[in-house]
Amino acid sequence: MDWSIPGNGEAVRLLIADGDQGYRKFIRKLLERNADVNVVAEAVDGEEAVSSCERSKPQVILMNLDLPRFGGLEVIRTLKAEFPKVRVVMVSGVADEACRKTVLNCGADAFLSKAAEVSSLLSAIRQSSLKDEKWFAAGRGE
Repeated sequence: MDWSIPGNGEAVRLLIADGDQGYRKFIRKLLERNADVNVVAEAVDGEEAVSSCERSKPQVILMNLDLPRFGGLEVIRTLKAEFPKVRVVMVSGVADEACRKTVLNCGADAFLSKAAEVSSLLSAIRQSSLKDEKWFAAGRGE
């Protein structure tokens, strides 16, 4: 299994996990316009996110906090235990300080509001794939 972090122009291998098919398709279309992001899989719930991670070997997972079946926090713990090198970028409709702290303390590498600019989302994906530091961005007007 190659879980190396991309560098030198390699595209970030990304898995999108969100229960909203419209959001997944929209985000995938936006992200795939960038040569440095390669969406390798999508998941509709927490259980599928974990199994898709095993099959598709992403370097970064873009995941909604409110996933069906397993919640996002439970999925983070499972992913970090089974795939410690995978980076998790969590998105949520709620992006307050308490939520941010909880998500980052559970092991997410970045946390953004679903209302965050696409440039912030791309930055979080890129930075979390390259560095071992936490990343946070609020949405517009927050």
